[in-house]
Amino acid sequence: MDATEPHPALGPAIAWPTLAMWVRWDGERLNLVSLAPARGATADQVLLPCTPELLIQLGKISLGSSRAGLYAARLTEDGADHRLVLCQRGLEGAVRISGAVSSIAESLYGKTRAAMLAAGREQRAAGNQDEAAQWSAMARQLLMAKRASRRGRSVRTVSGGLPTLGKHG
Repeated sequence: MDATEPHPALGPAIAWPTLAMWVRWDGERLNLVSLAPARGATADQVLLPCTPELLIQLGKISLGSSRAGLYAARLTEDGADHRLVLCQRGLEGAVRISGAVSSIAESLYGKTRAAMLAAGREQRAAGNQDEAAQWSAMARQLLMAKRASRRGRSVRTVSGGLPTLGKHG
């Protein structure tokens, strides 16, 4: 399911990618965010961030070139809004997301690239051609990094470190 919802930082006109996760609240305080079902947690959608730095970091995580953890926090401080957004470690109220990131790596890559392209479309629609080009370039760089990560596998990696007697992939 590809759930999207408006991102308040970009205005209501743009649908923004989300990731399905399991969330548990302790009253008004975020208690747990998990990639897999957890006791007392309910399924929820977590927004991707809309800043270039964070999206680049998510792209690196999705391709396995960064071991940084994933964190989520409330989108706004007001108690009525329980929407969550992926964020950096150290943000007040941020909770580390539990679970194996490898289980959502493909989805995280796709949603991150979709967020970059959506931001570019929004900037283009607002008449900001230079910023739109920067977002498009980021999405292209992420695509190239994914292709390079696939190409970079050696014969020994493919064969589990065993000699292959001239057989290649």
